[in-house]
Amino acid sequence: MNSKLYEELAMQFYNDNKDHRHYNYLFDGLIEEAKEAAEAETVEDVVEELGDVLWYVTVIASRLGYSLENLMRKNYNKLEMRKVVGK
Repeated sequence: MNSKLYEELAMQFYNDNKDHRHYNYLFDGLIEEAKEAAEAETVEDVVEELGDVLWYVTVIASRLGYSLENLMRKNYNKLEMRKVVGK
């Protein structure tokens, strides 16, 4: 699956579920899923929770007008800059 298809599917789920409308709900969910990933006891559980983290990141980014590709590019550029300046 590519990032564009994933974004479409994630947003379809988001749009079908009225509980996910508010930013507070989205950020609370992101924090909860990241915590569950950090506390997971098996690799499979970590991967499952990271999938949930990805869903929240995707929806929040989309609501802000950004795609996963935008996020990846911005993050890569930030990492490259850190490499250049030695951080």
